[in-house]
Amino acid sequence: MHLGLLFRRARAWHGDRVALVDEAGPWTFEAFSARVAQFGQAMAGLGLVRGDRIALLMPDIREYLEADYGAMVAGFVRVPMDPKASRADLLAQLRHAGARAVVADAGLAAVAEDLRADVAALDHVVAVRGPLPGAHDYETLLSQASDRFVPAGADTELASLNFSGGTTGRPKAIMLRHSNLFAVVQHLIAGFDIRPESVFLNVRPLWPVAQVVSLAYLLGGARIVLGGGFDPERFPFQMARSGATRTSLVPTQLRRALEHLAPDDVALNALEAVHVGGSRIPTPVFEQALEVMGPRIGVLYGLTEAPVTCYLKPERLDCRRAMRAVIRDCVGKPLFGYEVALAGTDVDAPGDATGEVLIRGPNVMAGYWNDRAATAAALKDGWLHTGDIGQFTDKGDLAIVGRIKDVIRTGSVSVVTKEVEDAIARHPAIRDVAVIGVPDLEWGEAVTAFVVLKDGGEASAEDILAFCRANLSGAKRPKSVHLRGELPRSHYGKILRQDLLAGLDLTVDA
Repeated sequence: MHLGLLFRRARAWHGDRVALVDEAGPWTFEAFSARVAQFGQAMAGLGLVRGDRIALLMPDIREYLEADYGAMVAGFVRVPMDPKASRADLLAQLRHAGARAVVADAGLAAVAEDLRADVAALDHVVAVRGPLPGAHDYETLLSQASDRFVPAGADTELASLNFSGGTTGRPKAIMLRHSNLFAVVQHLIAGFDIRPESVFLNVRPLWPVAQVVSLAYLLGGARIVLGGGFDPERFPFQMARSGATRTSLVPTQLRRALEHLAPDDVALNALEAVHVGGSRIPTPVFEQALEVMGPRIGVLYGLTEAPVTCYLKPERLDCRRAMRAVIRDCVGKPLFGYEVALAGTDVDAPGDATGEVLIRGPNVMAGYWNDRAATAAALKDGWLHTGDIGQFTDKGDLAIVGRIKDVIRTGSVSVVTKEVEDAIARHPAIRDVAVIGVPDLEWGEAVTAFVVLKDGGEASAEDILAFCRANLSGAKRPKSVHLRGELPRSHYGKILRQDLLAGLDLTVDA
């Protein structure tokens, strides 16, 4: 189904109810839907036609969602961009997408205007929340446009191009059709049990995937509260004030939020679920979250190429501590309508067998934009090859045990970094850890650990190496340990492993 039909239905069904709350106040489904429709009509008024790409360069504000949803509903293709990306990244992505327009916040519109001369296809710059010479004013465009939805197209239309990374080599843009996003929304509403009385507080960047989760809550008739950027000290106040029943965090945000929450905190009174995804939850953070929040943690797994494929429901964590060790590394079962298998094993085979995680279903991307080679490598016989290494439990849950690229080949032995990280994380003084392979003349790759100590935690690199010698077999023991104040992470919470190599210090050889 085309997203235009879903928005038309939400407007008719929930018109007078509150759909969204931001710093300007509450917006009903009628008022918000009208602005979504106006954006699409405004872009058509500038001469854009169905299939044209519209880049979005904004922070986490209501206008982002209006433009994001408005572009897709009107048959254009939204191209979300990281506001913190370098000029080189933005330029490469705009060129690769062939964007005809960019909608940018006033603070970023000057960057967009600067790029305009270097992108041949870019005809229009639209400035949000402030004027910019030579750019269209967002509010003026909307005020002059009709609030009637344009006729919906086919669900095979392209809806979104999401870039998977920077400009190392050629940018890869993931193609999602309306049918893909409809499947994601439909299965999130069912899998997350989204109800009209649900209140979803968003404090994650909207441009990567949060806008899709927000879309599911919106089209499910729930209320969205835009909290802006994540602030761990402010987060409990936002939870309590909004009466949030749901929110979404990456593991790094969860860890920081826990520093400002207590089990009896009023911020948790209405809370039913915290959707946590993007990267693995470190064991100490997982245990602390259960102590503070109880069984309210819902673990999700997916890729931009196949959004939110699996979900471990919060109620699964309401069990004995002995059982938690089994569940801790799991990402749950596939949502209804999706298939997950492991390459080289029987489908859903439990036990010790591991293999690359494969996904098949209507949420799987159409391919990579103008990149047949990358598409052919990722999509084979209807299955998406994820690059993750997985294992099934005897309960049918998927556990992610590593990444193919994160296997270290040291000497003649293959070492899965997750296994080493899990062992080091059991040290009582350690808050965070990452393990990578560093090029080494003798070993090919040397197992190397980067650790962050807990506040008040005391341990030297020598102490940690001794701990590893007592808890890991020879090939898995780090050759060196590096102490850091923080580990570099992406917006998803994933470790930026290349950044770990910069400025090595406090090294002790094993």
